[in-house]
Amino acid sequence: MNQDASNNTLKILLVENSRTARALLTRFLENEGYTVEAVASGLEAIDAIVHADYHLVIMDVFLPQMNGYEAAQHIRALDSYKSNTPMIAFSSSTSEKDKKICLDAGMNEYVIKTDTNEELISVLAKYKKKTSDNNNHSNHQAS
Repeated sequence: MNQDASNNTLKILLVENSRTARALLTRFLENEGYTVEAVASGLEAIDAIVHADYHLVIMDVFLPQMNGYEAAQHIRALDSYKSNTPMIAFSSSTSEKDKKICLDAGMNEYVIKTDTNEELISVLAKYKKKTSDNNNHSNHQAS
């Protein structure tokens, strides 16, 4: 599946250190109609953001080498439009403290991992609508 923003399909960077979870979530998101690129660490996430454009990032919080909080702070500190890329913390932690740390680090949303991923799909739908609205607005301005 190789759709682009003109189809209102979100291009997502998935950051998940578990190979199994990364594969399952990638397949799940692609089946939902999203284009997904996946990496395994915070350092890889920063490198990916620098070298490609994404509509949003879904990032596990507990990552090797550099955790999700630190990676989010580095992305927010980039000297380009990419520093505004929406980031969704995706964690198994239900702790309000962890949620606050993520949001304080610059993440836009905090979603708890579940078997159904209903909350994640709901959050992605919100960003898909924003992207669609922005594309429609840009198309009208160009006319």
